Amino acid sequence: MAKIRGAAFVALTLAGCGVAQTLPLGTQGGAMVDGQAVPGELIVQVKPGARFAPQGQVGQSLDLGEAGTFYLTRGQAGQTGSLAKNPDIVGVQPNRFVQLPITPAAPNLPALAVPESNDPLYGKQWYLPHIATDRAWGVTRGKGVVAAVVDTGVDYDHPDLAGNMVSKGKSFAGGKDGKDVFGHGTHVAGIIAATMNNGQGVAGVAPEAGILPVTVLGANGGGNLFAIAGGIKYAADYGKNNKVKVVINLSLGGPAVADPISKAAGWYASGKGALLIAAAGNSSTAVGTPARIKEYFMAVSATDNKDAKANFSNFGPEISVGAPGVDIMNTTPTYDCPLNEHGYAKNYAALRGTSMATPVVAGVAALVWAKNPGWDWKQVRAHLEKTSKDLGTPGHDTHFGHGLVQAGAALGL
Repeated sequence: MAKIRGAAFVALTLAGCGVAQTLPLGTQGGAMVDGQAVPGELIVQVKPGARFAPQGQVGQSLDLGEAGTFYLTRGQAGQTGSLAKNPDIVGVQPNRFVQLPITPAAPNLPALAVPESNDPLYGKQWYLPHIATDRAWGVTRGKGVVAAVVDTGVDYDHPDLAGNMVSKGKSFAGGKDGKDVFGHGTHVAGIIAATMNNGQGVAGVAPEAGILPVTVLGANGGGNLFAIAGGIKYAADYGKNNKVKVVINLSLGGPAVADPISKAAGWYASGKGALLIAAAGNSSTAVGTPARIKEYFMAVSATDNKDAKANFSNFGPEISVGAPGVDIMNTTPTYDCPLNEHGYAKNYAALRGTSMATPVVAGVAALVWAKNPGWDWKQVRAHLEKTSKDLGTPGHDTHFGHGLVQAGAALGL
């Protein structure tokens, strides 16, 4: 496994990564905004085996093997210069705030014909037949692969999800486990692996894949880079320790910044055999972090039902593939949650964003890996890119990457 290297000191620059025409969360009353440095917090990367004696308080530490140990420190904002001179320190970066943007709820979707399904809302899942997922189910439904949902958690008691939960997971946002505290993660989990033909609601792209909830964003839809990196490590370790293939879904991200801790976390997780898939972002600008770290993360853009780039989707040379991300019907928590305050119903609702496109790709990845269990993550990623439907400019382009992900073609149909 190649050793990752970092800069001695990192100066960060921002580019916007919010959704146009969204309801901003956690930004009122002087609260932090997406990409803002958390006041007084630094992430310090220390060489493997080196000792670190900070002048401030160490809140948490994260051991990422040969990439070193990362320390979340508080009260050292004025010490960046001295830290940079320490030979045992690889790099220093602000701990930045990451915020989910949520669009207002859209009108109900029209129903389509329902082919061979007793899931009542299947007819509103236009994206499943659009990428030939229904045909792919004749080959595999993802059994044996685990999707780690690194997000706001998952409603693990939801009737369309409970049967596929492999664990109640873990929280890096102050909770006791991976229970959804906002609502977003439950929707993401259902897109990947909601149970099909159970007389309940909807079907997932990989309806027999396992679901591992990892809470890194809180009840205000916000979190930080250090917590997200911890969630990535936890998911990767789960796969390695339990000897299962893990697809790590990251329907989140911050502005386009230099982000050493996310790069190290991606390197660590890839080294454990996990495939990382991340949302490009929703401001129709540059691809955000961590999706922009293309060595380890598949960046996903969003398309509509006419195979056009969704007007909100970020774009750039980092895009790997595109996937449907507009009016995506799936699961929401069965209990009251902050998502309801934006017009979304309990149990099931349609959302839009690269947050929704990303789990479509994660679900197809689970199908491919279930069919080809001997493959590594690089082979799965390459296969998804190779079998995608070319859109836009011929060949790889900045809007769709290699093209629109295709479940049927990826399964050889």
